Amino acid sequence: MEIKIFDQNKEGYIKAGAKLLQLNFPESYSEDSMKEMKEILSEERIAFMAVENDKLMGFIGGIPQYNKTGWELHPLVVDGSTRSKGVGSKLVDALEKEIINRGGMMIYLGTDDERFETSLSDGDLFENTYEKIRNIKNYHNHPYEFYEKIGYKIVGVLPDANGPGKPDIIMAKRLASNAERSMGTGEGKILSENLTMDMSDNRTENLSEELQKRLLQKIKEIEDFSGVVSIKKGGHTLYQEAFGYADLSNKRVNNSDTKFGIASGAKFFTALGIGKLIEEGKLSSKDRLNSIVKLFPNFHSDVKVHHLLSHTSGIPDYFDEEVMDDFSELWIEQPMYLLRKTKDFLPLINKGKTMFEPGEKFHYNNGAYIVLGLIIEEISGMNFTDFIKKYILNPAGMKNSGYFAMDQLPENTALGYTKNEQGAMISNIYSIPVIGGPDGGIFVTAEDVSLLWERVFSGEILQQETVDTLFKAYAKVQEEVYYGYGMWLRKKGNEVYKYMIMGEDPGVNFRSSYYPKIDWEVTVLCNREYGADDLSVWIEENLMGGILNEK
Repeated sequence: MEIKIFDQNKEGYIKAGAKLLQLNFPESYSEDSMKEMKEILSEERIAFMAVENDKLMGFIGGIPQYNKTGWELHPLVVDGSTRSKGVGSKLVDALEKEIINRGGMMIYLGTDDERFETSLSDGDLFENTYEKIRNIKNYHNHPYEFYEKIGYKIVGVLPDANGPGKPDIIMAKRLASNAERSMGTGEGKILSENLTMDMSDNRTENLSEELQKRLLQKIKEIEDFSGVVSIKKGGHTLYQEAFGYADLSNKRVNNSDTKFGIASGAKFFTALGIGKLIEEGKLSSKDRLNSIVKLFPNFHSDVKVHHLLSHTSGIPDYFDEEVMDDFSELWIEQPMYLLRKTKDFLPLINKGKTMFEPGEKFHYNNGAYIVLGLIIEEISGMNFTDFIKKYILNPAGMKNSGYFAMDQLPENTALGYTKNEQGAMISNIYSIPVIGGPDGGIFVTAEDVSLLWERVFSGEILQQETVDTLFKAYAKVQEEVYYGYGMWLRKKGNEVYKYMIMGEDPGVNFRSSYYPKIDWEVTVLCNREYGADDLSVWIEENLMGGILNEK
């Protein structure tokens, strides 16, 4: 997906934008959406669009206010099929950067509550206004929480703006200080230039004080950021800090050695385990599933190990991330505390139907990695987690990582936290399987992730030939984004410039990226379901931009 200035020369995009306005805001734009589009695209305003395969997936607009030191965000519109996939946050980020480049200091927006979606629509807002704002609760997916996650704060409210009990909730975000504005060329360019100068001296092993200040400011903009941020170059630590609480009830803080769950980041370990069996000649990526495990007679007979690894198998998934958005819904009928072994997932997988012919397309599939875990157990004769510990974690030196039971976590392990319907922070112990497995749920430390990257590439876990097989781009996901075996890849032209392992669960957000050409590693572990993705992208674009462009 590409984020770019809205192309006003293509009438198709403008009509598609008008249609999105009608679908998203029927009360306001049921008849005059084309007129609104023309205003959004007027010369004095800013407009960006998200496009995938020449289809408009969303767009955002900015209106100059207060002599252009302040800007109004209006509107943000995203196609319903792409929600919860980061499109909105990417559009907001693009708009903010352009506003900074134009000398803007602040951005604000009104988030109307016309459908009684928050507690602010319940009662008289002219009484105890600030107390009610402070104790706001989200009843029906009102967008104020989305904006809070990307650094916006509620700064006021207009009672009855849309009728009795229908307020307009005003949110704002500081974009740049006076000092930053005076630099005049935009934050991203300045940071890249500073970093290039810092790193030209091989004696420098830390980010400069100025860069650390900028990074800390970004972290502060992510409300309630909780986790560990680690940046390394050539094995040297440039920056590593911990933030927030591992245990909110007991006020136990996170530290650099805290263990965090990484959700689907664990798929990389499963792929490495399959690689080990292939290396030993016990398995081939071309082997058909039904010749190894006899548990799935209804699956397509042509499903191969390769298809399972690359998310191109088409087998039924127990948690389809393109259809479901709440992992915890699974445990209503199947209690999560019963899922302690790989085979315990079988009833969930066998309920589904084959989605498409093997190899036909990419479709992210958690169930496929459960099946890969069963293959490891069938061939090795070992429990899956024991196999991964013996053949992957131990050779990698990952002494502090493992598949820990949620009801028996070791010391210095972070609980994951998410908000309930009342807006209170609750732990994720009833939202994810009690023990992680082949598709997700291992706990790691930041330092152990670094060891994993180092020892995979040094050939200490698998032979180089096997590693090269794992790290190929097998399935195209979208423009520049591919999937290998258990990992994501980004390419420019024919060259991979970034390998990624990442995951998200209730109370978990993780991303670790390795940039082979410049030997950088960026790892962010969070015990919230947000923060890692946003911050990792910001680090790449602002701290590494100059170096990546040069390479």
